[in-house]
Amino acid sequence: MTPLYVLEMLGTAVLAISGVFAVARRGLDVVGALALGMVTALGGGTIRDLIIATAPFWIVDSNYLWAAAAGALLAFSLGGLIRSTQRAVLYLDGLGAALFAVAAVDKTLSLHFPESVAVLMGVLTGIGGGLIRDVLAGRPTLLMSRDIYVTPILLGCVTLVAWRHLAPDMPYSAAIAVAVIVGIRAFAIHRHLEMPLWLTHEPGHDK
Repeated sequence: MTPLYVLEMLGTAVLAISGVFAVARRGLDVVGALALGMVTALGGGTIRDLIIATAPFWIVDSNYLWAAAAGALLAFSLGGLIRSTQRAVLYLDGLGAALFAVAAVDKTLSLHFPESVAVLMGVLTGIGGGLIRDVLAGRPTLLMSRDIYVTPILLGCVTLVAWRHLAPDMPYSAAIAVAVIVGIRAFAIHRHLEMPLWLTHEPGHDK
């Protein structure tokens, strides 16, 4: 069992949990929880695999399906105990995105794609599940806000690629990249930080 495999399994479960927590207060039956959790968990990685022309990871290894289902069922059983589901979703999304983004970079590099492609696949995989979750849940996506969301993922992916290039035998590079993403994202959530106005396009400015 490789570190990459462990990261993807953990990321799968975490994103499934965030998918269910996103609508926990609206009322959700167990079948709906399973569906939303699994789509959230598997969506980003599926998009990645289709782009790089490999078989979707959950078809090759059904353990991902079980991990997603377990995460969704756990979230369903605990949903009523979570008071601040929105804050929980944000933190869980940051952790899940970090784990999946780092795993995506490693997988893309292992298939001998350029480093720039690896970074792009890492970002796409990291945000993909959350975007699908928000669309299905009828919530505004994090990309449509000033939340510091994509930037930590991008920085973490670049950090990992840099470590892989400069010190290919570094054993903890993936953990460092995850820490970069989770650390920046958690700090931004905790301090309610947003992108500065001069780097955003406010509605109505084009009128």
